[in-house]
Amino acid sequence: MRLLLDANLSPRVAESLRAAGFEAVHVVDVDLVTATDDAILDRAADDGLVVVTADSDFGALLAMRRATSPSVVHPAARG
Repeated sequence: MRLLLDANLSPRVAESLRAAGFEAVHVVDVDLVTATDDAILDRAADDGLVVVTADSDFGALLAMRRATSPSVVHPAARG
């Protein structure tokens, strides 16, 4: 699984995932740190990446696009 981490997650998360054997990049690594959510989704779809984000807007964007890709992972908040 190839992952693209959104700006609302620390680049350290991508580092930890890489150390655990995942292929993970952060938006800062691919010059998307100030990109719109639409641009991030487009890049993920083009490159076959799964978006990992704490932003709940991505699910709505996919629904509005009627898109089946890219996949989006929204980690649960810890309490």
